[in-house]
Amino acid sequence: MLYRLSFRRRIWIAFMLIVIFAVTTAGALSYVIAEEVVKDNAYQLSQDTIHKTSKVLDEKLNHITQAVYSMMVNTAYRRALGLDSSYSDSENYYTHLSGLQSTFVQTKLTEPLIDSILIATREGDYYQTSQQRNFSHSFYDSALYASIKSERRKLWVAGHEDLFFASREKVISFVMEGIPSHYIDDSYVIANVKIDSIRSLIVSEDTNRKPFLLLASSDGSDVLIEDSVITDKLKHDPKYMAALTDEQGSFEYSDQGDEYLVNFTKLGGVKEWTLFSFLPKAELMKQMDSIKLTILGVITGCLLVSFAFANMLTRLLVRPLSHLQSLMKRVEMNDLNVRYESEYNDEITQVGYRFNRMLEELNHMFDVVKQAEKDKRQSEMKALQAQIDPHFLYNTLNTVYWKSQLNQLEDVQEMVLSLSQLFQLGLNRGKEMTSIERELLHVEEYLKIQQRCYETLFTYSIEVDPLVDMQQPILKIMLQPLVENSILHGFNDRNEGGYIRIQVTQDDAHLYFIVEDNGLGISENNAADPELRHPAASAASGYALHNVRLRLQLQYGSPAGLHMESEPNVCTRVSIIIPRLPGPEGS
Repeated sequence: MLYRLSFRRRIWIAFMLIVIFAVTTAGALSYVIAEEVVKDNAYQLSQDTIHKTSKVLDEKLNHITQAVYSMMVNTAYRRALGLDSSYSDSENYYTHLSGLQSTFVQTKLTEPLIDSILIATREGDYYQTSQQRNFSHSFYDSALYASIKSERRKLWVAGHEDLFFASREKVISFVMEGIPSHYIDDSYVIANVKIDSIRSLIVSEDTNRKPFLLLASSDGSDVLIEDSVITDKLKHDPKYMAALTDEQGSFEYSDQGDEYLVNFTKLGGVKEWTLFSFLPKAELMKQMDSIKLTILGVITGCLLVSFAFANMLTRLLVRPLSHLQSLMKRVEMNDLNVRYESEYNDEITQVGYRFNRMLEELNHMFDVVKQAEKDKRQSEMKALQAQIDPHFLYNTLNTVYWKSQLNQLEDVQEMVLSLSQLFQLGLNRGKEMTSIERELLHVEEYLKIQQRCYETLFTYSIEVDPLVDMQQPILKIMLQPLVENSILHGFNDRNEGGYIRIQVTQDDAHLYFIVEDNGLGISENNAADPELRHPAASAASGYALHNVRLRLQLQYGSPAGLHMESEPNVCTRVSIIIPRLPGPEGS
């Protein structure tokens, strides 16, 4: 395949292959190295971020736990649970509830994340009276009670609706025994933290990369969102489920074509909870965009410079040959007026001069052939026009004579004027092409003369599409032979009632001239042959139609045609189809 290429192309290809290989290899290696560095840095940064966030969460959750422990050593708390013997046993529930109000306020001031506190005992529940208690839900009938009884002395409960207070906030709950002692049984402290507070805490610690953070429980559920769609998908990923049992690590996760880098670590204070960070790889690799653009810019610049240098070098070497080749291509497009010129006197220049001489010989031969064809066509056209039947002229002059004998001078004047105009339009100053307007005037003058010759034989109408440009150039004397055939041979069996209709229409590419009459018609077999005529037609009339067809073919070629359709004794239609030719009249 290479040996078929030009010398210039082979030099250019060899040079460019070396440059492209060197530049693209260097660029690709640079990009791969930079990508690995950025990826490692992003991994480390993401891991550091999630560790920092987990420490903040651990610190806050531990602070909540310490605040609850501090409340439990408060005097009012101990007295309410009967642990302080210095107070009288006569104090009732409402006295203890009132005494705990300041304790609740102090605890919430110590840790603002705590939204509500409930101390559940068999004697009654203690809570902050500024928050409306929902008495329809007892702690001892709740899932929290079942969890604390079955598992351990204290636990953190994932996100749920707070049913113990009328506000029904979405919270996570810290639940522990009221007093870890065998003296007091079935007393518990519940501290509720709003989920929005925890979520805002995580978001506030976010980085500029804004990864998606997920706090998951040991079963894979979202701690902050009940019935999470995200965790429902993640539970089907074995790498996600395995991460719930590990202390920390990372893995890659794919969801509907999106790739994520996932880092995770367990919380130190709540071992059942694991914090996940989902960072889209597209976001992760944003740093590579500038590097990629820089590398691509350098590669593109080098290639452009190489292209320019290679083109300049090869063009300089083969410029004369390229010039000669371009001239040959123009000759292939039928431009025979090109000539090769050069300031050099090498072998290529000598070939160019011989090329010039060949073109001159071709031009001379083409001129000779064109002139011969032109002379031949003009001779044929004149010979065809000379075949017009002289019967019409004889009949017209005879009618003029007898009308003058009968003193019908007005008819004689009109016939002589029409005959004069007919010949003037037909001669057309010696030009073969006329306009649609002049062709219609020509055939109308012919019809006027024939109506004077056969006064009751026929009537006629001429209809022209308003969109037709009346100045469009067409071949002259096309319609008169068709009308003549209708009058002399379509109506030869009648004395009256004949009708001739001439229509001119067009479409995007063609003009249509249609002549209809209600004469004898022709047989079905003969109607398909445009050379045939009415069955009673004379040889001269048939030859006239044949001449029209030949003149159309000589002038327009295959796009033009003459077609006949006939239903005997009803209608005969002759259609002329020619291409629309732009240009002035007589062109």
